[in-house]
Amino acid sequence: QPELGKPMRNCYPLPGPDFTYGMYMHKRDGGVPEAIGHWDAVKAKPRKRVMPRDFVAMSRGAVAEGCTTAREFALYYKFKDTRQVDKGILRYGGKIPPGMTFGRPSRPPTPLFDIIQHRYKELWMEQQRARTVVQREVKKKLQKGEVRENLTSFLRTHPLPVKKESFWHLKRFEKVRGPH
Repeated sequence: QPELGKPMRNCYPLPGPDFTYGMYMHKRDGGVPEAIGHWDAVKAKPRKRVMPRDFVAMSRGAVAEGCTTAREFALYYKFKDTRQVDKGILRYGGKIPPGMTFGRPSRPPTPLFDIIQHRYKELWMEQQRARTVVQREVKKKLQKGEVRENLTSFLRTHPLPVKKESFWHLKRFEKVRGPH
């Protein structure tokens, strides 16, 4: 039994002070100078990327060959394995076309000189003046004795087209005997 007020003792004896916990690596271990002087560089192996299967093209080809059942489609897919086309230009060591730039094109610079001189306000004012001149010309033409047409006189001269009555009714309303 454990002593009063003390936990039970562990039954396993601990190893001595010269014991190393974990795995000891028998590699060179020269500390920081060794790490700075000798980098463990790994050369990348060129891997050919396997593109996914192009099922749309394979299905189109199978239908053109006359396949109709699932088994025929599976056999066609097995023998005519079509892959998608890799559209990445720069993927896996591709060469950059000359004159190609990346990113979005920058916006044209804001013409600060025009902003400082209130050029946009002047352009807007000119447009408003031109619009008022046109409106005055239209108003002068109307005031020279022309009688303006109102809705009633317009409808007298141009009557609305007569709507043709539709005689088509839903089937469920054909057998109704009388008005209810």
